[in-house]
Amino acid sequence: MLLLITIESANAQSKYIDSLQQIVALHKKDTIELNVLLLLSNEFSRRDLQKAKQYSLQAMSQADVKKETKWLTSAYGYLVTLYQQSGQIDSAHYFLDQAEALVRDNPNNVRVKFNFNQSAGLFYKNLGDYKKALPYVLENINIWKKEDENRAGQLLNLGNLYFNMGDFKNAANSHLKSLQLFEILKNLRGQSFCFQSLGNDFFSLNQYSKAEKYYERSLALKEQLGDKRGVLTTTISLGDVYKELNQNQKAEVNYKSALATARSMKLVVEEARILHQTGLLYKRMNNFELARENFNKSIVLSELLGDSTTRAKTKSELIGLDVVEQNKINTETELLNSLNTVIRIGDRQQQSIEYLHLSDYYTLHKDYERALYYFREHKALSDSVEGGSVLLQLKELEEQYQNEKHQQEIELLRKDQELQALAISRERTNVVLIAFALLSVLVISILLVNRYRVKNRANRMIEMERMRNTIARDLHDDIGSTLSSINIMSQLALNENGNAGHHLKKIATHSAQMMENMSDIVWSINPKNDLAEQMVFKMKEFAAEILEPAGINYSFQVADSVDTLKLDSEKRKNLFLIFKEAINNAAKYSDGTNVTINLFLQSSHLHLEVVDNGKGFNKEEAKQGNGLSNMKDRATAITGALQYNTEPGKGTRIQLAVPIT
Repeated sequence: MLLLITIESANAQSKYIDSLQQIVALHKKDTIELNVLLLLSNEFSRRDLQKAKQYSLQAMSQADVKKETKWLTSAYGYLVTLYQQSGQIDSAHYFLDQAEALVRDNPNNVRVKFNFNQSAGLFYKNLGDYKKALPYVLENINIWKKEDENRAGQLLNLGNLYFNMGDFKNAANSHLKSLQLFEILKNLRGQSFCFQSLGNDFFSLNQYSKAEKYYERSLALKEQLGDKRGVLTTTISLGDVYKELNQNQKAEVNYKSALATARSMKLVVEEARILHQTGLLYKRMNNFELARENFNKSIVLSELLGDSTTRAKTKSELIGLDVVEQNKINTETELLNSLNTVIRIGDRQQQSIEYLHLSDYYTLHKDYERALYYFREHKALSDSVEGGSVLLQLKELEEQYQNEKHQQEIELLRKDQELQALAISRERTNVVLIAFALLSVLVISILLVNRYRVKNRANRMIEMERMRNTIARDLHDDIGSTLSSINIMSQLALNENGNAGHHLKKIATHSAQMMENMSDIVWSINPKNDLAEQMVFKMKEFAAEILEPAGINYSFQVADSVDTLKLDSEKRKNLFLIFKEAINNAAKYSDGTNVTINLFLQSSHLHLEVVDNGKGFNKEEAKQGNGLSNMKDRATAITGALQYNTEPGKGTRIQLAVPIT
């Protein structure tokens, strides 16, 4: 029954590919054909890398001509993966760079960014640079919220990345979420990948029986789908399980089958991995010659691929082989030298022991003929040695040793008592010193805290005095002068019957200006507005009030780092008033149609730029006009630097840099 299902599924998959190829044969060169070319690339990436490359290159060419950036980044992504799997790392790098250039040229295209992140994440993961791959995968999880195949695939990639980093808990969690979504979507291929990854999770936790069950479920789905490359991956994994279960023969069969498939499909990455795993198997079987042969082949391919992880692991295993074999040579040499020495000096008892050591050594290395020879020599010699007189001498020596040891213990006990008394005395001294030091630290801390409070209080008083002076000056200069003007114009209006309307208009204008100035003063000293975010809101509000009625288009760009910046009232007020003056000038005098406003942090300075595309003006003629001198005075008051660039017919750029401390 399973065979029948597999054949039917394979036939269905073949019909699906045939129908896609028929669409391409129509040569409509539209977005439908682009999508179909990429679907064919995906299908053949599991069967025939060369055909997959051809379809991806065809899709890339068409998308490039039509400037279809979404499809173009998808094509680049397939080419990155396909060339990397073929061992052509330079080509993979080239297409990854092309995809990144598209992202730079289309910063607001989410799909282009998503496609590039997917390509970069898989590329660096396959190179073994997991830390570099992780940000790309995490960003895609945040970009793509829709519960579809794309999100399920990103969860699967994230789980695989966590697995490679050794975080098996997060790996299994991501894999199960991905599997759940693929099952809802009834995506069999996605499910087969999840079963494979869950098998990897349990394998790494030494749960080999559970891993085997997940691998078998993955293998059944991949065979059903005709996924040759997927079958290859799972065959390797099952070989790993059999190796750990000490079923070496089954493991060897799986590795050989997988190696043949990888070579036929020209999957160099998988070939390097299989050779590494085969080397581990032969090492476990104590066949060091075959182990070394497979390890060396794996290293050659890993260096070609730029796969630092597989190369490092394999190199480590080779070093381990060198140590084992070198230790074997050194140990045998040392044992034989020791035997020759005791024979030369006539130590028959030690000679018997050396025979036994050599017998054990050759037994360990399965050289049973030599092991038996040296054991017989040991037995014969140990039986012939007479030990009565030796035992008597040993007993006398042991008694003498025990007496000397007893005397030494008494002497040591006396010295210990003296040392303990000295240690107690030193400990008391240390306690006194530590107590004095702690008291000193406490006193100094209290003094420092008190000094800080006094200094802080003085600073606050100075700041409050400065603020009072500023408010008084503003009230006197702006509000006082305005009220005086209103008073004079009121008198004139009362005395002049015919021209009263003109004076009343001026009174209305001045009173409105006074209200606005009063509002700015209150806003600047309100502590609720200390964050730059409040200032930015007020600036945007003012720009809209002035520029929109004048029919001037504008854009307001604010860096994220600016919103959380805290400004004192003086800087906040003067910065806002400079901004107001610049916007008013652009609205009244520039005759422009567009204004660009930028606010950002750079080199410990807050930068403000106001740029218009108006008629500009002559700097020499405008020194006393348009409020420029007033703007410079305000910039100087907050130790800022104000620059303006303009020429007749070329617009005006106002630039302000305020130090942030």
